[in-house]
Parts: sequence; structure tokens; C-alpha cells
Amino acid sequence: MKLFASIYIGSYETTMKVFEIGKQKGVKTIDTLKIQSDIIKDVMNNGSILPDTVSKLCRVLNDMKRTMEGYKVDSYSVVAGPNIKLASNALIVLEQIKVNTGLSVSVLSNSEQRFLGYQAVASTDDFDELINESAVLIDIGGVSLQITLFAKGKIITTQHLSLGTVSISENLKKLGKTAGNYFEQTYEMMYKELEVFKTMFLRDIEPKYMILLGVQVSSIAERLSGFSSKKIKSKDYMDFLNKIDMQFIRAFEADNDIYLDNENLIEPVVMLYKVLGETLNPDIVYAPGVSVCEGMAFNHAFNKKWLTVNHDFDNDIISAAWSIAKRYGSYQPHLKALYKLSSEIFDAMKKYHGMGKRERVLIQCIAILHDCGKYISLSEASSCSYTIIMSSEILGLSHIERELIATTVEFNRKPVEPYEYLSDRFTQDEYLIILKLLAILKVANALDRSHKQKIKNVSMRVKDRELLISIEANSSLALEKGLFKKNADYFEEIFSIKPVLKENGRI
Repeated sequence: MKLFASIYIGSYETTMKVFEIGKQKGVKTIDTLKIQSDIIKDVMNNGSILPDTVSKLCRVLNDMKRTMEGYKVDSYSVVAGPNIKLASNALIVLEQIKVNTGLSVSVLSNSEQRFLGYQAVASTDDFDELINESAVLIDIGGVSLQITLFAKGKIITTQHLSLGTVSISENLKKLGKTAGNYFEQTYEMMYKELEVFKTMFLRDIEPKYMILLGVQVSSIAERLSGFSSKKIKSKDYMDFLNKIDMQFIRAFEADNDIYLDNENLIEPVVMLYKVLGETLNPDIVYAPGVSVCEGMAFNHAFNKKWLTVNHDFDNDIISAAWSIAKRYGSYQPHLKALYKLSSEIFDAMKKYHGMGKRERVLIQCIAILHDCGKYISLSEASSCSYTIIMSSEILGLSHIERELIATTVEFNRKPVEPYEYLSDRFTQDEYLIILKLLAILKVANALDRSHKQKIKNVSMRVKDRELLISIEANSSLALEKGLFKKNADYFEEIFSIKPVLKENGRI
């Protein structure tokens, strides 16, 4: 049994959870500390985090540090949500935390934060069963929400909407000073945003489940109602939400002699989930009550081999890439051929390229997405592909991984820029990964240059510094052979191994 502590500095509260992790019981929460924070309010109102907020945060973190020491945890992690980067003094704040607490804080990108939450909910027992039908996963943050749509076990799309608990709360306050019908205006704005999503992406999909990621609504449900199950019929949940207003909350606090944390956020949370329920109209609402802290624990446990991964997160990434390619009208037979060929080249070169399982997923995404920009412009396909990839959230990929994919795709048709021009975006190791993935892409692409899938029965092996690619062809390979030499030369420049094409036993 291992003890792990996760500390998450969020938009409106700092949370620490201590977990017991074991192969039999999985991840079990044994302690939770939550302290309200004004980080996002400071950022939205002042553009920076105020000194009093920083001082309070440091005191809270020191208390949490002492708690961890008391538990004698085996390991811990401290992260901050991406919204902290919106503060003009973010670097100073992080340095003050380090000096005053001794804790180094890693700032998550939006992609990393959302994935940790997703990793937590995807690790619950019946998650795969839920998405095997149809489901929408709702991840609400302080500034925005993310919706991931599943159908038949596959990700269809992931989209961001500018609707978050704190931003709605602040909007209500501002409108309240100027407009008498500010609730109506806010509801109208929320319905409009969600109707756009529904029209563009749901189409003929009717989600059976709405999965609420985050603890806001599930915590409210647990404390304000008698629900014994985390799965609730949509009608019952909507009836419950419709009962909650400030008068109801005040009466509940008085009757139970408790104080609800962040009560100013309860109203916008309830409003948002009402609109989500009415617009998406699921049969069942599922609130597992997990968040980033649980995701941090699962991620750490998987990396340390304390637990085994049951859900296939790599398959989520590939599924999302295929959905993007389909949306932008990419030619599927060519993509499938390139996906297979690039994977086979990667595997044949395993001893020589120095890349691992994660880079294999990246080259597969590159193969799938390399032509998506043609939907916008044939002449500017490279730049358009880059823009599409960087603008598309692919659940499971970090921001830098998405940029590695986008840049490799862009260089497929453009001259490769020297590292000096890209040093502000990539480390040297990341730049070398781009070059290696590009070399694999170019050779694979040359093998299906005509987009007619002429080759079959492909086998590959490395021998005497040559990558021998043995194939059979069902028609002339004149076009493929013409491009192959040029791309093979680039491949040899990167790996010092020369690709050699062998057709029916002939070089």
C-alpha cells in the first residue's frame, strides 16, 4: 500500500487529497482539505494576483505540507491550473510559493488539466460501459467548460466553450448592476453557446449519459439531497436543480448547522447544469465526484506501476484524430495506408530511432492528420493543417505534443526550419523528434504517393545499415519510385540508415 498526496491550486480553491493506493482497492481517498481562493477573481478584476491572496495561499500550502509530513506520504505532486498563467505576475507568485513553502509548483496546460480529470473518470469501474453507447463528458472549470462527445466507445469530438463557474458568477454581478433581467440575459447566452455545439456536433446522436466531471454538482447533490446513487435519471436531477436557489441554500445551512463552501458559485453551477441538461437531454446523469486531484493520483500510480491501466487512453487519441480527419474530408483510404506504413517503419526502426511508445502514437496521429488542411486550401495545405491541429483539442495529448504533430505535418510540404528559428517553441530533444517523425512520414507517404494503394504484402527489416522494404504491387510504381529516392535520402540523413525499396524480390 502506498500513500500519495495531490495538491491542486485551482481557480477558486486550493485542494489537497491524500490517497491510499493498492492493487486490490485501487485509489482510495483518506483525507481532503479545501480552502477557498481568490486567484481567478483577482485575475479577472485586476489582471494580477494580489499580495494578500498570495500570502493566504502560502499559509494554506504550508498547512498542507505539514499534513503530508504527518501522513508520511510516499510521494506527492503540486500543480496549478492553467488560469494562473493569466495573471501578469504569475512567475513572481510561483517563485514566492517556492521561497515561502519549499514547494515547486508545476503549471498545467489546459490540455494537461483536462486530461487529468478525464483520467480520473475514465478509471472508474463502469466508464467504458457508459461510452459504449453514447455519452457527453462535461468538464467545468472556472473560466470555461469542455465537452467530449462519445459514441460507440469512440471520441467524436472535444470542444471548449467560454462558460465557466467563476466567469458566469462575475458576469451575473456585472449585469446585476445595470440590467433588471440579468438572469434571463445570462441564460440566453448559455443556451446560445450550447445550441451551437448541439447543431454542429450532436446531429443524429442522442447522448444516453451526461457525465459530470468535477465535484461541484456532485458535492451539492450529496449535501443538499438524499441521492444515494451517482447515476440519476435526468428528470429527477433536473427537478432537484430547479429547487436550488439562495433561499433554499440558506434554509439548508440553518437546518443542518453547516456552511457550504463557495456558496456564491452554487448559483452559476446550477444555472449551467440546468442548461446542459435541457439542451443535451440525456437519459441518465452521472456524477462520479472525481476531479484533477484523483487524476493526479491515477496518473502517478500508472507511471510508477502501482496500478495497471484498464482504459486504453492511446486509443482515445487515435479515435479523436480520425474524427478530425473525417470532419475535414481527408481521403480515408490514403490515410489508412499511411497509418499502417508509418507504424511499420517506426516498429522496424525501433532499435535505431531511440523513440518510445508515446512517439508511436504521435506518428500515427501525424499520418491521420497530415492532409487535413486541404479542406481549406490546396495551395496552403501545410499552414492550414497546422492551424487545424493546433485549434483542435485532442483529449490525451499535451499542448506540446499537439504542436509536435502540427509542426511535423507543416514541414511535410515546407522546408524544415533550423533549430535556431524554433528554439523558443521546442527543446533540442523535441526538435530532433520532429525530424525523426518527419523522416518516417516522408518515406511512408512516398509509398502511396498516387493515393491508390498500389502496394501490398509489405515487410520491413533493417540489415547492413539499410531499411529493406519488400513489397508486391498491383500496378506501376513509377510515381512512387520517383518520390521515394528523394525522401529516402532525407531519411538516411536523419538516421544514417538508407531505405531500399524491393519489388517482388528486385531492388
